Amino acid sequence: MSIKDFSILEMVEMAINMEEEGIKFYTMAMEKVDDPESKKTFEFLRDEEYKHINTFRGLYSDMAGREGMKDSDLYLLDPEMQSYFRAYVECTALPCKGAANQAIEEAAGEEEILRLGLQIEKDSLLFYQDLKHHSPYPDAAELLDGIIAEERKHFNQIYDRLKTVTGN
Repeated sequence: MSIKDFSILEMVEMAINMEEEGIKFYTMAMEKVDDPESKKTFEFLRDEEYKHINTFRGLYSDMAGREGMKDSDLYLLDPEMQSYFRAYVECTALPCKGAANQAIEEAAGEEEILRLGLQIEKDSLLFYQDLKHHSPYPDAAELLDGIIAEERKHFNQIYDRLKTVTGN
C-alpha cells in the first residue's frame, strides 16, 4: 500500500477537518456581520457543524474498530479516485486549516460571506456524497444520507438569506 493511498478513515478525517473549518468560518461570520438575522443563521450553521463533527467522530471510531476488516478494504485502490479526492480537497473553499480565517478576512461584506457559505456547503455536500459512495459499510452510507440532507437544507438556508440581503 502506497503512503499516498487514501483510506476511508482518512476521508472521514478530512470530513472532520472540513467541519472544523466550517465552525471557524461561521463563528467569524457571526462576528463580522451586523444584521441580526444573518448572525442567527451563522450561529445555527456553526452549531450544526458541531453536530456533524460528533457524527463523523462516531463514524470514525466505528469504522476503525471493525474487527476482521482487511487493511485493503479500507483503502481506495483506484488511482483515479485517489487523484480526484486529493484534487477535490485542494480546490474546496476551505482547503486547509486556517483557510476560514483568511476567507473571512478577505470577504468584502455580508453578501460575499453568504456566497462563501454557499460554496462551503456545496463543497461539503459533494464530498459527503462521494464518501458515501465509496464507503464499504451500509450503515455509514445511511448516516451520510442524513448529513447530506442537512447540508442541502443549510445550502437552501444560506441561499434564502442571500436573496433577502441582495433583494433578489
